[in-house]
Amino acid sequence: MPLGAADLAAATDTELYVVPTGRKASVNVAFCARTQSADVRLAVTDGALPAVKDWIEFDVTLGAAGVLERTQIWMTAGEKLYARASAAGVSVVVYGPEETA
Repeated sequence: MPLGAADLAAATDTELYVVPTGRKASVNVAFCARTQSADVRLAVTDGALPAVKDWIEFDVTLGAAGVLERTQIWMTAGEKLYARASAAGVSVVVYGPEETA
């Protein structure tokens, strides 16, 4: 079962997952540009929204039907995972183990 998933709206930071209190996680993230090319971003933050320093992928171009997968992103309680796409038609799924910290 995914920890989070979204059909991204264009040019909008979307919160995908928050690590619950007392937990930690090693997450994997998969983007899929379903209908057209798009630039995608991925951030890990403990703030309300991602700051410039929080982006771990920034404007990576996916062609139509293109895929980007990022694996083994270690996160601690309270950290949030955000995604963004330059165009609509991009799916993103977060999966991986979550365990007691």
